[in-house]
Amino acid sequence: MAAVSLLVACGSGDGNSASTGDTVTGGSGGATSGTSHGPSGGLGGGSDGGGAGEGGSGGDTDPGATSGASAGGAGAAGEGGAGDCESGPAALEGSVHQGDLLIASDADALAARAYSTINGTISVSPDFAGTLDLPSLLEVGGIQAEGGASSGELVAAQIKAIRMPNLVRVRGTLWIYLAFELLEADFRKLETVDERFWIHRNTELAALRLDALRSVGEDVQITDNFKLQACALERIEANLRAAGTTSMNISGGVQETGCECRLVCGQGLCL
Repeated sequence: MAAVSLLVACGSGDGNSASTGDTVTGGSGGATSGTSHGPSGGLGGGSDGGGAGEGGSGGDTDPGATSGASAGGAGAAGEGGAGDCESGPAALEGSVHQGDLLIASDADALAARAYSTINGTISVSPDFAGTLDLPSLLEVGGIQAEGGASSGELVAAQIKAIRMPNLVRVRGTLWIYLAFELLEADFRKLETVDERFWIHRNTELAALRLDALRSVGEDVQITDNFKLQACALERIEANLRAAGTTSMNISGGVQETGCECRLVCGQGLCL
């Protein structure tokens, strides 16, 4: 992919607040996430990442300081402290589901929240038009959400969001394809996919969290998701290459003009 200038969102003072688990947006002086903050809620990080020092006041402008009540965590390669960004919802202890699991209704999605482990594939019906939010899921055999063709006509998947913020491992394949209504996919703690990893042709997907992904057993395809920021894709590709993954096709992100691409809480945003 073409190189993209990547800056870190660091600042202090009037960052926009966000409730726990929400996607973060940058304010005039910084960005916040997790528990809502007041006027001094911005998070900052030093140019070299810095340490986990005490937070400064809302008016601090020193680039090595963190503002508000949150303390920034250690960063690498110029990343700011994580603070509340990576916390997300806590994973509650759940049960183990043996076999595959079909999500075809809101009731199915709600029932699936009881599981910490699913020893099979989660398959999302193309007709399911809700959000699949599984905060306690840690490990799954596979994930499949896709559209297809029926009588020669394209049938897109209707799912709106996939949130698995505590998922660490997919033992098989993760496959999200032709989900034209999908706006966000949150796999922020996912480290390993044992087989294939495909997120392809999801035309409205604008937020993809893959902060921790380092190992994919087979090929990686993240393509034709036209609303993803190019710098977010650059970040994902760099992490995988650094870990030794070479079979990749990651492309198709938005390269906007008149803004700066910044790394905010693990994802690239054009601010």
